[in-house]
Amino acid sequence: MPKPQPSMPGLVIGGTGSNSGKTTLTLALLCALHERGLVARAAKTGPDYIDAAFHANLTGQPAANLDTWMCRESAPSPAERPLGGGRSSSTGLPAGLKRIFARMATPIQPQTVPFALGTPDVLVVEGAMGLFDGGHKGVGSTAHLAALLGLPILLVLNAGGMGQSVAALAEGFLHHRPAWARVRPMRFLGMVCTHVGSTRHAELLRQSLAPLNKSSGVPLLGLMPRQGAPTLPARHLGLVEAREVLPGVDRKALAQWAEDNCDIDLLLRRAGAAALRRIPPVKVVTPVSLPQKQPEMPPANSPAARFFPASTGTRRGKRCLRIGMAWDEAFSFCYADLPAVLGELKAEVVPFSPLRDTSPPAGCAGLYFPGGYPELHADRIADNAAMRATLHSLAAQSMPIYGECGGYMYLMRSLLLNGQQYAMSGLLPRSCILGQTKAALGYRAALALADWPTASNRTSSPPENSAPARPLWVRGHEFHYAQEQPDPLPAQCSLLWQLHDSQGRLLRADGCRTGSVAGSWLHCYPEGSRRFWRAWLGLCSAYLSAQGT
Repeated sequence: MPKPQPSMPGLVIGGTGSNSGKTTLTLALLCALHERGLVARAAKTGPDYIDAAFHANLTGQPAANLDTWMCRESAPSPAERPLGGGRSSSTGLPAGLKRIFARMATPIQPQTVPFALGTPDVLVVEGAMGLFDGGHKGVGSTAHLAALLGLPILLVLNAGGMGQSVAALAEGFLHHRPAWARVRPMRFLGMVCTHVGSTRHAELLRQSLAPLNKSSGVPLLGLMPRQGAPTLPARHLGLVEAREVLPGVDRKALAQWAEDNCDIDLLLRRAGAAALRRIPPVKVVTPVSLPQKQPEMPPANSPAARFFPASTGTRRGKRCLRIGMAWDEAFSFCYADLPAVLGELKAEVVPFSPLRDTSPPAGCAGLYFPGGYPELHADRIADNAAMRATLHSLAAQSMPIYGECGGYMYLMRSLLLNGQQYAMSGLLPRSCILGQTKAALGYRAALALADWPTASNRTSSPPENSAPARPLWVRGHEFHYAQEQPDPLPAQCSLLWQLHDSQGRLLRADGCRTGSVAGSWLHCYPEGSRRFWRAWLGLCSAYLSAQGT
């Protein structure tokens, strides 16, 4: 078996499906580790901004999104093998995930966890959906990531509404081996049953799993009752956000719930975390992406504890590019790695609030609007006419402006919500409507269309005697309920991406660009889109040069 990749002990929490209790168990475990004086790094598999924000809040540190499919910058194919899933495949982590782990292994910031000045004690990775659910051939699944990292899996069994049948459920998951597992074997740390209804129910589950425990060597580590578990409300894109929920959660009580119902000592030993020390915990300073003086969020210019620190430098003697990034309650879906990736490309991210501010920060070379929930704050967006006016002025000067998903919605003229029309920024001649069902969900590989983001990335035939341009591919995902009104794309606009699913099947062309303003439903994964960001930053640099700065 290849040597495990992470430099710290850890575990991957994988479940039998969505709503199995993975997030509740993960949050409880993080609280318990903190109460023990242990320092955890947390991460989330797949494209999930909301769970990662919960992790960041409870650990006081950025939480990465780890994905084995989105980390590649290449065309997808039905013949594409999962990383480490074939004899010709590399046995190591891809470069993008190695860079993420390098960020995660950096010493804990003393201003957020004062007693921890070294490498984290344990890595806790929360899985997505069911253990084996992912893209084509299981790539991107929680199980595949755990095998690639060499980390053991804590199997979360949703025991609600079942008794002895839990043994059949557990046996199926413990013994199932996808094709890639012949090269990258999995190992299980233990099992935890969730949604346990009573003491009698717990004893029935214990008895039912005892023979499997004996035959497989995988112990039952926990029986988590419904009583004492926090209620995590949800809305259309997932859980209600951490900044809204966690202020009402008793973290000490949640830690005690984990201690009372799960053998954390044995869990840590089996995870390879020998340091079971208990020292008086020091209260973690609330991350800056959560409220300080007001119940919503702190001022947008606060340093972002949700993000890995960026190491910026000069651009051939010039100062690094300043990129304004929308960051407030309406725009909070951004990967923890993006500022670090942009920093490596010689750009500095400066946050601002489209809800509160009247203009982006001064001196910006470009603006980025990430996803989020603009529909929940449509009235406040519509009321901020000063920001709209400033953005129109910057667009008229050809400043590069780019938006993803919720940010794309904001760049449009209007949003139709519950029969009422709300003004957005109006930078793109498009309108959208929020529906009651999903408009799109899944992995996406995107091929840049002609002249996006620059003319060198054309997909049409190059001029005679010129070398063909290398196609620009990025990887990411889509998840949205809103969709554009079915109006023809105006003549002055062009499309951005040709979207494909994880098998390489063409889905559609996507996005809208007019002048220097562009947007798309696609969420780009930072380590799967470095070429794109480098090209887009080239536009920002050209804008500064044209402005004489």
